[in-house]
Amino acid sequence: MKTKIVKKPRVKSKKRSALVSSKKVAPIKAYLPGLHQFRLVAHKHTGKLIHHRHTSHLALFVILLVVGFFIYASSGFALATPDPSSGSVTVGAVVQVPPPTKGATITSPTNGYKVKDQIIIDVSGTCLEEMFVVVQDNGITVGSAVCTNAGIFSMQIQLGFGENVLTALNYDNLNQPGPATPSVTITVDQTVFDNTPISITTTDTIETVAAAIPDNPSIIPGAPSTASYSSCDDYIPGNLPTGGPLHVSIVCVPRLFMPELKQTMGVLVWGGTPPYALYVNFGDASNNEPTLISLTGPGYKTIQFSYAVPNTYRIKFRLTDQTNQTAVVQTAVQVNGETEPSSASTALKNFTNQIFGGKPWYESPVPFYLLAIAITLGFWGGDIFDRKYGARTQHRRKKARV
Repeated sequence: MKTKIVKKPRVKSKKRSALVSSKKVAPIKAYLPGLHQFRLVAHKHTGKLIHHRHTSHLALFVILLVVGFFIYASSGFALATPDPSSGSVTVGAVVQVPPPTKGATITSPTNGYKVKDQIIIDVSGTCLEEMFVVVQDNGITVGSAVCTNAGIFSMQIQLGFGENVLTALNYDNLNQPGPATPSVTITVDQTVFDNTPISITTTDTIETVAAAIPDNPSIIPGAPSTASYSSCDDYIPGNLPTGGPLHVSIVCVPRLFMPELKQTMGVLVWGGTPPYALYVNFGDASNNEPTLISLTGPGYKTIQFSYAVPNTYRIKFRLTDQTNQTAVVQTAVQVNGETEPSSASTALKNFTNQIFGGKPWYESPVPFYLLAIAITLGFWGGDIFDRKYGARTQHRRKKARV
């Protein structure tokens, strides 16, 4: 006798019903089957992994494209807006500030130092950082330098025969001098060349040379200067002598300027036996090679130069005459700002300016926008790769083969 087994109908539990209802697809899929990819609302949490078909990278990518369109439109509108400053004249203003409160002090050589057979010596001392230091010998400027960040200066100067009273002053960016400091007296034996005293013989000649050399040789546009001229081309030296010790002095130096701009420096030569040979070392082998200049007699000479890279440069001059006498002087210039030293970097800058609307990359939203698109595409590509070549897909393929 066969026993008939009656299967009881399955009763769906509330928990089972909840799981089934949670898997219901949004109505948009029923009516618009092709747009379910754009679904942004997350599934209700069921404790299970959400299926790949519920991810929405495509929708996020489309939103980013729309945002990019508005960024491009607003950027184009900003570029099309006329610049109110176009055609205007830039006016610079000099704000008066107190002069330096600390002066430059000569520490080497020391007071009372005596030398023989040596008229070119090294001078160093302390000063205020980045100030322009001028050293004078018996009231005549014999050299200048820029104070380092460590608060020191150093230079080579030429002494006169006999007693030399050296003083140092530091000037700020408005050419205002700091307070005077104690002087240093150096004595040079006058019987250096063949036991014959060498000196400038007349008081008139000494006064002429002293009047021709300014207390501060630096020229800063818009700032007051101790000189009676505002440009190196305006300087008039007057009559200068030959004979006696050979001398070279810088009477005009553009102290602060921007890169790649042609500058003019003024140099004064006198004494000795003409003709002269002037050797100039600009301290920058990349842009200004050492220069040799021939001079037929005493007078004033302008030299043009420029620098490509912002920095502080020490410029040295060495003058020789027909009898091989030597005279030296040096100064320093400060090149400020930024520059593009190569054509490749210039082209790159122009390209980025076109992309970012003339702004630096860190001031423009474009790089971050592109980064957001790249991240979205990366996740989307990884998702597609996982669907086709992921471990779960490979497992299903193996089961199908079996």
